[in-house]
Amino acid sequence: MKINRLFAAIFSATILLASCGGSQNQNSTTDSANNSATTTDGSTASNNSGNATKADAQKAMIPGKLNFVNLKDGEQPVMTALTLKGNQVGSAEWNDRKPATEGIRCIFNLNEWIEFYPVTNAEYGIKVWIIKHKDDQSYYLKNKMRDITPGFVQGGDIRKDPDAEEGSHWGSMYVNPDNAEPGYYDFVFTYEDKVFATMLTKFYKENELDNKSDDELTDLMSK
Repeated sequence: MKINRLFAAIFSATILLASCGGSQNQNSTTDSANNSATTTDGSTASNNSGNATKADAQKAMIPGKLNFVNLKDGEQPVMTALTLKGNQVGSAEWNDRKPATEGIRCIFNLNEWIEFYPVTNAEYGIKVWIIKHKDDQSYYLKNKMRDITPGFVQGGDIRKDPDAEEGSHWGSMYVNPDNAEPGYYDFVFTYEDKVFATMLTKFYKENELDNKSDDELTDLMSK
């Protein structure tokens, strides 16, 4: 009788030890899986962050396309469309484009006057800054634009003249070839000193585009 009780006690202890060991192993496996998941999530977040930065840079490399930034969900930009005209190249029809967010004229000779025709409800407060193109577009979100901004070559207000005829431009400017060289530039648009859009454009040497046909100019706009 005592032997049976002793055997039963040993058997119960064995079952208890096995159960504890199995639970410990299971917890270790779960912890390992959780650690693995945490590592994977961190890696994914890092990769997504890198891809987002690359995507932003790629969007900013589409000539003649307004790249809107700093907008909340459902918020409309202060300027919803734009027409740019020059005074040296292309026919009147080629320059006279409807306001748009892409396909905007984006090639100019250095020293060519550029006219701005925005679609906006704001009569004042919008400015444009012409700055040597930056691959890191986040610069425009972190810094205020001013005439000491690295790469800055020209800038000014885009403001409606209440005395001007309907359909008149809201401002004009040119890039002085004495202060700038041919190449890619960003048009950086601000409203009350906050950047809300950028647009890639390209400036050519003085008179370089003068003898180009409308078709040739259109082809250059996509390069």
